[in-house]
Amino acid sequence: MLLAAVLVVAARSEPPVTTARTGRRVELVELIRAEQIRTTELERRVAELAFEVQGHNKRSAAGAERLKTVQRRIERVLAPAGMTRVRGPGLVATLSDSTLETSPTGDLNDLVIHEQDLQAVINALWSGGAEATSVNGQRILATTAIRCVGNTLLLHGGVYSPPYVVRAVGDPVALADALDRDPVVDRFRAAAQAYKLGFTVTPDDALGLPAYDGPAAVQVAQPVAAEASG
Repeated sequence: MLLAAVLVVAARSEPPVTTARTGRRVELVELIRAEQIRTTELERRVAELAFEVQGHNKRSAAGAERLKTVQRRIERVLAPAGMTRVRGPGLVATLSDSTLETSPTGDLNDLVIHEQDLQAVINALWSGGAEATSVNGQRILATTAIRCVGNTLLLHGGVYSPPYVVRAVGDPVALADALDRDPVVDRFRAAAQAYKLGFTVTPDDALGLPAYDGPAAVQVAQPVAAEASG
């Protein structure tokens, strides 16, 4: 009876190990499942972000390529637009006022270089294939207005006095031929001879023309709105 009582007490005092271990294992399983769900969600989010990054990279690459294309187009027009310095062979034409004190006709206007004289020379050089021109160090553009007041030249907001030195980069032979063929230049040559005006043309193997440094934006012209159809 004493032994039976001891065994009964020992049995009652032993902790329910099996139940505690089972409960702990259930908690771990639930935690693992929760972490798996969280990991799956993170993997999904990473995949979404990677897809967004890939799309951004594609758009950036396409944008960079478009930018390069635009830049190449800009570079192709910079030199013809006069926005860059240029060097090369060409001609130098110098126009100067007469050495006479009085005109044979009595008109002092015969003894000075006029805007039409400069325009004739520059237009002939353009027609002869000039790639760039300048007058007294000022780059001439397609929009340049050559205006003379008396015996001074108004050019890009500056005032210049004769002699007027026109430099043109291009094939010297073609430029000289264009000057010889131009009828307006031919009339100016005749006037230069009659009134002792200065007009010389010399080739140059290494001309250097500056870039245009004035405003490039359109200041007067405005875009025309498209008319509504219907």
